[in-house]
Amino acid sequence: MSNIYFISDIHLDINNSEVTKRFLDFIDKKKSDMKELYILGDLFEFWIDDKYDIEQNNIIIDTLHDITKKGTKVFLIHGNRDFLIGKKFTKTTNIEILPENYILYLDDKKVLVTHGDLLCTDDIDYQKFRKFIRNKITLKIFNLLNNKIKTKIASFLRGKSKKLTSQKPDDIMDVNNNTVNEFFDKFDTNIIIHGHTHRKNIHNTKYMGKNFFRYVLGDWHNSPSYIVYKNNKIELLDI
Repeated sequence: MSNIYFISDIHLDINNSEVTKRFLDFIDKKKSDMKELYILGDLFEFWIDDKYDIEQNNIIIDTLHDITKKGTKVFLIHGNRDFLIGKKFTKTTNIEILPENYILYLDDKKVLVTHGDLLCTDDIDYQKFRKFIRNKITLKIFNLLNNKIKTKIASFLRGKSKKLTSQKPDDIMDVNNNTVNEFFDKFDTNIIIHGHTHRKNIHNTKYMGKNFFRYVLGDWHNSPSYIVYKNNKIELLDI
C-alpha cells in the first residue's frame, strides 16, 4: 500500500443505492494500494447521532472498519452535513477525526486540507448559521432530543438550505479569493485541497510572485472524483 487518496462530498444516503454502490466499488478497487484515505467532509448526506446513524449505515461502517483493520489509515474532517460524527463512530471504524483545517506533508509538499465551507465567506448567512449550529450550547440542547425530533429538525434544515441555496447567485456559493489567499498566508502553504463547493477543478494562480494550487473535489452525485497522491504527484481524477 503506497498511495494516498482524498475524497469529499460523497453524501451517502440510505435512500440512494447508486451513490452507495459507487462508494463501495471505489473502496474495493483502491483498497489494495490505499495507504491513507482523507475524507474531507460530507461523507454522509446527514448525521444526527452516532448510535442511530451507525445502525442505519452498517454496510458503510463495516467497510470502513474492514480497511482500517487491514492497515489503511483513514482520516475525516467534518463537513457541514456530518459534523455530528463523534467518538462512537471513531471507535467503531478506527477513523481519526482531524481539525477543520489540517496541514499534512506529502514528501516535500506542505498541503492544507479542509472541507471548504470556511473559504466561502461571501455567503454571510451560511457563516452565521455555521457558527450558531456548532456552538457548544446549541449542540448540547440538540443532543438531549430524541432521534425522531432530531431527524425532523435535520430534514427541515436540509430543505431550508436547499431552498436558500437555489436562490443565491453562483458567486456567493463559491470561495472568496481573498479568503483563499489569507489561508495560504496563515498556513504558510501553496497547496489547498478541499470540497464543499461541488465545483471540481484545479486552480493555479500567482500570488505574491509564487505559484499557488487549489484542488477542488467534486461531489459524488454529479461529478464524482478523487485525488490520488503517487510518485510525488497530485492528480485529480474522475471516478
